[in-house]
Amino acid sequence: MLEDYVNSPLLGLMLFQLAIVWPMARILRRAGFSPLWALFALLPLGHVVAIGVMAHSRWPVLPVREARKVKARRTA
Repeated sequence: MLEDYVNSPLLGLMLFQLAIVWPMARILRRAGFSPLWALFALLPLGHVVAIGVMAHSRWPVLPVREARKVKARRTA
């Protein structure tokens, strides 16, 4: 019975998914996001959506940038 699971391609797929979700959760935790976002990696193209959302949102860990001061231009 155990041989059925060991020879199954689903075991390899599950191990591969764990190898993706666990490091992604650690990276998200360090960036200040919830590690539960890593569960999107289990969905087809879910990691692309999660990375897109994180790329266009404010990161809680980074400090807030001050607005740039606009210098007056000289006209000739």
